[in-house]
Amino acid sequence: MHKDVAGHKQIAKQRGFVLVVTLWIMAILGVMAASFTYEALCETKVESWSSQDSRAYNLARGGIHRTAGLIRKHARDSVHSITDKWFSGESFYREVKFGPGYYSIVRPGTKDSKKSKNVPLEYGLVDEESRLNINVATMDQLQGFPNVSNVLASNIILYRTKKKSKSSRKTTASVALAKGLVDGPIRTVDELLQVKGMTTEILYGTPEGKKGIAPYLTCYSSGKVNINTAGKEVLHAVGFTTRQVEALLAYRLSGWKGFASVDAAFSVLGAASQKSRMAHLLGVQSKNFKMVCLAGFEPGKPVERITARVSAGKDQLRFTRWESESLPRI
Repeated sequence: MHKDVAGHKQIAKQRGFVLVVTLWIMAILGVMAASFTYEALCETKVESWSSQDSRAYNLARGGIHRTAGLIRKHARDSVHSITDKWFSGESFYREVKFGPGYYSIVRPGTKDSKKSKNVPLEYGLVDEESRLNINVATMDQLQGFPNVSNVLASNIILYRTKKKSKSSRKTTASVALAKGLVDGPIRTVDELLQVKGMTTEILYGTPEGKKGIAPYLTCYSSGKVNINTAGKEVLHAVGFTTRQVEALLAYRLSGWKGFASVDAAFSVLGAASQKSRMAHLLGVQSKNFKMVCLAGFEPGKPVERITARVSAGKDQLRFTRWESESLPRI
């Protein structure tokens, strides 16, 4: 009798042990199954994101090429003016429906910028010829900008001269740029931070809203300033008086289509005495443009940014810069 009871207890213990082991095995298998499922979901999501990134890139690329086509269409216009409809405006460049999504051509420095989130977004092209090319700017022109002293202007010229001298002694050719561009030696406006006396505040401004000089400078232009697209700061730096600049801006507000020639500009602005000193620095056409394309699959929710520059000649359009970036998904 005692043997039967002991035997039953032994069998019960064995069954209990088997049950516990079985439960543990089931738990482990459940965890493994959940893990595999989670990994599969993650992989599916990553693949989906990768696919979406590819589609967004192609969408932004399409926006850039469509805009480049518009530039090419107008490249031979005898006059390029900031009042031209194709140059800027929401009708051409805001949330344009294209295939599965939308793209916008925006001007940097507006609210898509990390440093200026509260500035209203502007739509349109950036005309590099509306800026002063740092590779040909003179001392007087540089001093025409806020916070640029004669010492700082001199240091910028010295930096440019030394860099040009060093690059000319190299055996390898300098970076080949499209026809219609000044060939260095300064390749980016950021380089000016290497100049003695230059500060981030002078170049890019302050968080409090004080403007820097970077928006008025370029390294990607023909060297001439388009009098029909340049802003008041650049026009003043080039050499026009405050009265002349105010008169020119008033013409733009009246719906004026731009000066047909540089000679006409000097005549209308009463600047005949300045012509010999300034005429070679000015033009009425633009050859180099910057485009910033934001693309996404819902209006107002871009997931891709492409920044590109083009140089427009009489017979061709060449890309001189191309940079893409995936944006954070909100």
